[in-house]
Amino acid sequence: MEIQQLKGFLAVARYQNFTIAARKTQRTQPTISLQIKALEDELGVKLFERVGSKQVTLTTEGQILQRIAAPLVQEFMQISMRFREAQGVYESSTVCIATHSSIMVYMLPNIIKQFSKNYPDCQLKILNRNQDQIVEMVENGEADFGVTSLDSVPAHMHYRIFNKVNRILIANHDHPIVKKSQITLSDIAAYPLILPTPESSSRKMIDLEFERENLEYTIAMEVVGRSAIKTYVGMGFGISIINEYYVSNEDKKTLFVKNMSRYFGKAETGILYKKNRTLSSPAQTFIELICKNGQAN
Repeated sequence: MEIQQLKGFLAVARYQNFTIAARKTQRTQPTISLQIKALEDELGVKLFERVGSKQVTLTTEGQILQRIAAPLVQEFMQISMRFREAQGVYESSTVCIATHSSIMVYMLPNIIKQFSKNYPDCQLKILNRNQDQIVEMVENGEADFGVTSLDSVPAHMHYRIFNKVNRILIANHDHPIVKKSQITLSDIAAYPLILPTPESSSRKMIDLEFERENLEYTIAMEVVGRSAIKTYVGMGFGISIINEYYVSNEDKKTLFVKNMSRYFGKAETGILYKKNRTLSSPAQTFIELICKNGQAN
């Protein structure tokens, strides 16, 4: 069994297509086919089933081999880099992080500054992805780890919560809701809301809470990005529910803020990485900086 055979097998398993797998690994399709056949002959099992003219899917035995081979191939590919890191050389090191734009804007800038001081020669790659894409990238080894919020954690993943913050109501200081001493969900539902788009985890949570109380609300605007939400709330176009870390002390000069965690709970953010993957020293340092700067209590 050779490493190139396993790399070819993992490529076919990922893309479910021999032609695409060959192109992605810079091999010919006959080469990939021979690699798979050699593995099947050595193991005495069938690794793929055809489900169409071009598409294949893993057999049960193929799924077992994928779980075993994926972390081994990842570790093998990083031997040279690990060796240089052990010597204190980080020129070729790369830390790849998959996360959301909001985390990139509101959580990571100071951490990146601290990290760059410790590892000036290490390349940082930070990719903006949605939740499903983050999980997939960590699963496939395309990202060292992800930073996101998860309700359900895959069994083969670690999920380390580092931040818990209040969910708050924000409004223009002239908005009528500001005059209420106790603000309820019914009070919030009475006014137009400015919210993230329906596929965002925050929006799903907000919708769920209103559904539980059989309350309907009016959408004034759906936007991507919390800066836009704050801008239009400040203009008096509507009110919103967002995570507290999005609102700075400067924002509070123009926005009314009310803790609504008793209804919407606290927002949790965590670091997602594979259980069987050994992270590089720079990646581990970055994670520790995130956790050190978080608010998990």
